[in-house]
Amino acid sequence: MHHAFKTFVVVILIAITLPLNAQKNIESQQLLWAGYSLKVQINETYLLRQELEERTYWFPWRQHQFISRTMLDRKLNNGWSTALGFVYLQQAQPQDPEVKDFKNSLELRPVAELAYTHDIISKVTLGHRYWTEFRFFEQSNGDYDFGTIRARYKIELRYAPISQLTFKAFEELHVNIGNKVVQNIFDQNRIGISAQYMFLENLGVEVGYFNWYQQRSTGVDFYDRNIVRFTVHHKLKLNN
Repeated sequence: MHHAFKTFVVVILIAITLPLNAQKNIESQQLLWAGYSLKVQINETYLLRQELEERTYWFPWRQHQFISRTMLDRKLNNGWSTALGFVYLQQAQPQDPEVKDFKNSLELRPVAELAYTHDIISKVTLGHRYWTEFRFFEQSNGDYDFGTIRARYKIELRYAPISQLTFKAFEELHVNIGNKVVQNIFDQNRIGISAQYMFLENLGVEVGYFNWYQQRSTGVDFYDRNIVRFTVHHKLKLNN
């Protein structure tokens, strides 16, 4: 485990430094993400998460992505949890809001997650999430071919001055792994803030902003995306 952690740290350091040494071509885009997040508490140990999100360009307006994510969480001890799930992603190609004649490509992702949350001081918590995605891309004949593995690490600071309101700040790094990865070991970095307010015990909204900085397969072309995100949060319990 210790050796694996050191390897992961080395990969992250390489991924961060590689894009800094190349001449960059950066394309800026403005997006809006609107989503629905459902959490179903099955019992004290298991939680089902279902997330749906429509992602669109703002200027001009058209679809960028649609994503559905289904996860089954298992609570462990001392702030740890793990989850397995599946992601369906539909993406409009090319990724250029000026192009009106676009087509949708599909991607399927089995996902594994390990998360840890701990208190720093009263009302302030720090969360860590390690996420591995196995990415399968749709081909012209309708089949799906395995592409890459993507490792993600997210760190998130949360402050809840009252039980209904939570302020969040996060950063998340994505790293590509696989034989098909040549120029873009570093995939992307996301950093942002948000505020979540639960106006009912089981229903609330979250509004936030984040920056999505992504390296493309060429290694020298990048997307710099500014994103406004709106999410409806809904919680249910099977055994009231």
